[in-house]
Amino acid sequence: MARKNKSKNAGSWAELFLFVIIIFCFFCIMSLFDSPLTGDSGREWGKYLRSAWGGALIVPLMFVLYLCAAKLFRLRVVRVPRQILGTIQLYISFAFMLGLLKETGWDSERTLFLPGSFGHGLAKFFVLNIGTFLTLLLVICSFILTAYLFGSRILQLSVPEISMKSLRSLRFRKASGSRRRQRRERDSIDEDREYEYERNYSEDRPENILFPFEIPDPKFKSSNDEESIQFSQPQIPDPVFKPEPVKPKESEHLEPFRSTISILDNLISSINAGEMNAPGKRKTVRRTVRKVRRPLPSVSIPAPDDNNVKESASASASDSASKSRANSKSKAKTESHSEPSAFPPPIAMFGSKQPLETDKSIMRELEKQGRSVVAALKTFGVSASLANIVNGPSVIQYQLELAPGTKVNKILELSNDLEMALAVISVRIEAPIPGTHYAGVEVPTPERKVVQLRNILESFDYLNYVARLPLAIGVQSNGKNFVQGLDELPHLLITGSAGSGKSAFINSCILSICSKRTPEELKLILIDTRHSEFAVYESLPHLLAAPVPDVKNALTALSWALTEVESRCEKFQNAKVKNLAAYNRKLAKDKRLPEIVIIVNELADLMYSSGSESENLIVRLAQKAGVAGVHIVLATQTPSKEIITSPIKSNIPAKAAFALSSANEAMNILDVSGAEKLTGKGDMLFKSSGSPLPVRIQAAFISEEKVAEIVDYLASNLTTPALMKF
Repeated sequence: MARKNKSKNAGSWAELFLFVIIIFCFFCIMSLFDSPLTGDSGREWGKYLRSAWGGALIVPLMFVLYLCAAKLFRLRVVRVPRQILGTIQLYISFAFMLGLLKETGWDSERTLFLPGSFGHGLAKFFVLNIGTFLTLLLVICSFILTAYLFGSRILQLSVPEISMKSLRSLRFRKASGSRRRQRRERDSIDEDREYEYERNYSEDRPENILFPFEIPDPKFKSSNDEESIQFSQPQIPDPVFKPEPVKPKESEHLEPFRSTISILDNLISSINAGEMNAPGKRKTVRRTVRKVRRPLPSVSIPAPDDNNVKESASASASDSASKSRANSKSKAKTESHSEPSAFPPPIAMFGSKQPLETDKSIMRELEKQGRSVVAALKTFGVSASLANIVNGPSVIQYQLELAPGTKVNKILELSNDLEMALAVISVRIEAPIPGTHYAGVEVPTPERKVVQLRNILESFDYLNYVARLPLAIGVQSNGKNFVQGLDELPHLLITGSAGSGKSAFINSCILSICSKRTPEELKLILIDTRHSEFAVYESLPHLLAAPVPDVKNALTALSWALTEVESRCEKFQNAKVKNLAAYNRKLAKDKRLPEIVIIVNELADLMYSSGSESENLIVRLAQKAGVAGVHIVLATQTPSKEIITSPIKSNIPAKAAFALSSANEAMNILDVSGAEKLTGKGDMLFKSSGSPLPVRIQAAFISEEKVAEIVDYLASNLTTPALMKF
């Protein structure tokens, strides 16, 4: 027994290990195709798999799934060593072929056609040593060797006979002999029961007498044939396991009693259902042989009268009428509950959805421009090869693989030279690209694509982003949506010259959080000293106070916010919690504290009017407000050191820089240059504590007409609370 228990435990652990391997293989395949279901870790893992091993890696992954599934379901696999060798050879052949295609100039962005470093290096080695033609012959020989290893009868499975019961428990019977043995045992038990029944009921009886409700034999003629009541045999659903029907022994006294038992069962079931067959409406009797488990006594039940039939019919009619009324009421309730609520606003109000796919004809032009980038770099003494092309909404990033021994600083100094060689407005060089061994040359696209706010609000990244205040920031240069939580940042500094897209970005941020949180969960304080930006939000239900128009009232609002932060911190201390989320979990829904977002349109007006006082309030809020659920968004057009002082800069780690006029301004806000190379109209660099290097993003856009329409919708469908006065 101990050995059997040990073997069972070992088998269960082996099945668990196989199941884990299957899950890991599925995760690798989804990461290989860059599925959003795998998260950030899956994306990084997929980048590594594609860059190192290429799209041909799907061949060994599918083979491992095939072996694990065969072992888990107890299927016999033939010639396992040859299959393993054939799979390895097939992967090498595919990677070799894709690398050869890349060496000959054919390139593709599809995952399955990426050769990876393995295939590219293998093809590059043979092309340099034996030439392209002999390398092609070598690839063909590799596929022939793969076919020889697999053969014609490799993928045959020896599948045993599977029953439904074994499918449910995922355990298969080893042979069909045990099943035949069990069937023989059941047949012998049924024969014993039939014999017992025949022995108990084999007494003689008068020939011309029928038992109550017994179906008459065809040989026996009764005088009351026309008035006899007949009942139909109810259909019994087939069981899951269907044994072979047992043929009972024929006996002259057994057949009448079978019909008696069947008609009694039918009568009892009809009485339980509340329905009886009237004498005038006869039904045909379906003669079936049922297994008799035990003898039933003959019970005499009087035939139903017409009055009883009418009463039962009226009762059933009243029951059906009451059921129909109940169904109509429940349907009306479900219809009333299924009506769409007023919040959040319909997604159609955010404009039309615009696709961001790239045409194949444009990709040919981009490849041609990429080769010209490589040629221009070669004229300046930098040898590189084109590894990949990423077509973003506003820029095209050419990912270059530098030759061994080339310094990165050498390519960073060639941005102005490349602008002149390529005849473009601006060229930004990112070397190295984070997470890769490539250098990126970013060139503006000939046709800029507008990223609508609706595209991001409908995306998987925004809908499944876990944050209380998710910001729909935009789309990265590699085509991926970029979403950040304001409660995670927890403050944001925005800079950009006139016409760079800063105001449209602020509108997108406001609408993205107001469409996610109700006025009871979110309050806004808008400070607009220019009297132009926030006038459209005067009727927004999320406002804590009307838009603040002057500097004096703005300082009062900041002082109130600081007092609110200190009072919240005292409440957190008494409740022994650390932040607003933990504090709200202890309270009822109607007593929870809302998030407060303070948005300052022009920081320069505050700093020029009362520099020291404004700086002290902003710094103290930035230090303590994030934990208390109060967040600050500062925007300015002049990112000089007098406006963005070092205390403000150090306490607000998240920064968004749109197109700036000089590299000094870019250095002041981002600590790196590059914002002066942006093309405007929403082209921005975003930097936060989670991404220390700036990320190039095309900001989300929504028109002012749509902003006014959404604000009017929220004002008309949500209750507007009383506003404070500062």
